Amino acid sequence: MYGTDRSLSALGEWAASRPFDRAPEPVRRSLRRAVTNLLAVTVGGAMLPEMRRLRAAWSPAGGPASLIGTDQHVPVEAAIWLNGVAAVVTERDEGNRYAKGHPAAQTVPAVLAIAEERAISGETLWNALFVAYEVAARVGRATEFAPEVHTHGPLGAAGAAAGCALLMGADADGIARAIDAGAAMAPATSWASVHRGAAVRDQWVGQGALAGAAGARYASADASPGAGGLDGTLAGTLGVVDPDLLVAGLGDEALVSSSYLKQHSSCAYTHGPADAALRVRDRMMAAGMTPDDIAAVRVEGVASAASLPATTWSSRHGAYFSVPFAVASALRFGDVAVDRAQVPPDPALARLAALVSVTDATSSLSPATPTSRPARVTVHLTDGTSHTASVRHPDGDAVDTPFSAERIDGLLTEAVRPAGLTAADVHLAVELFDDPDPRALTRALRRLVPSSQGVSA
Repeated sequence: MYGTDRSLSALGEWAASRPFDRAPEPVRRSLRRAVTNLLAVTVGGAMLPEMRRLRAAWSPAGGPASLIGTDQHVPVEAAIWLNGVAAVVTERDEGNRYAKGHPAAQTVPAVLAIAEERAISGETLWNALFVAYEVAARVGRATEFAPEVHTHGPLGAAGAAAGCALLMGADADGIARAIDAGAAMAPATSWASVHRGAAVRDQWVGQGALAGAAGARYASADASPGAGGLDGTLAGTLGVVDPDLLVAGLGDEALVSSSYLKQHSSCAYTHGPADAALRVRDRMMAAGMTPDDIAAVRVEGVASAASLPATTWSSRHGAYFSVPFAVASALRFGDVAVDRAQVPPDPALARLAALVSVTDATSSLSPATPTSRPARVTVHLTDGTSHTASVRHPDGDAVDTPFSAERIDGLLTEAVRPAGLTAADVHLAVELFDDPDPRALTRALRRLVPSSQGVSA
């Protein structure tokens, strides 16, 4: 057994050793893919009316950090919180099923804001991004979360603390103390709010990332005994932590390589059913049938999908966490785009969602691994015929079902189109991260300002 203190010490030593410098090229590409996707969906999220209202409610003063997708520069704390929320508001942010959450969205906003504050770019920035992602993912993997806890936010508190501490020049001990402090500040979260359709879920991402940055600042100023954020539990009540799993494969295994990208604006647990529904739709259309010919829809999924059976919703987030919404949108429109989650819903979409039933068929679907999310969708038509399609895992998983480079660029362009940008703009921004010039990061994020605002790099 490693024990918490030894695990934290090992994480700190690994983080301080600049692990991205020696990471294999496939790992480096995986991190770039996660960051590129994160920037794109943050830009798209920033365009939504609710994000405009949230920025107005914060009314931040001027500062050193960029609000991604806008021409505003604000205090670090406002940038971390608001960019974190924008990253997840469209439900298209990168995720990691082994981490049980979304490490990039929960850490990148904090690392970028601190890096801008300190005029850091180049390899030091990439090391901080890598350290933040991996620590967050490892905390998620090592934690058996309490059933009522939602993982938006808690991962980021520990991971962002590690990345930000590295940017602040902390040594191995300082990074370990930052991780511990960040974990102790992790937000308390609840699935109850999510099932109510509350958008407060997105705020937890900003809260967790900001807690991580605060943990790094605290650790740099206070050398008192550890905070106990990972002392057998995560923040005392959020879950039980296996200290050995925190460091298993450290230095040899990069969890970012097993991330997934999302093509649907909905909870990842709905993606298997949505993918199967798209396959059914193709078969229906080939047979000359339309969504208007559907009499009933049966969705068989694993337990995580079966826990989201709502056939009605009263908010965008209520739709995001509804398998019937995702399946009905896929069958009706051939996609699960962000604007399908409007309230009140499209009447045809609402009628179709009411026909969808969801059952837990974990035993018959036989998931290949504990993290696999297979699904089967059967559509019964008014003429008495039916069509069935199955998927073994949702599309977009880097290991099992990866997207092609062309598909990824299509998703990037789809995300930033509301800002008048394309995938090429996002790629150019990420390329500027490599430049060690002190102003390179700010110049990179300026490339993501909507074209209508007339700001260029």
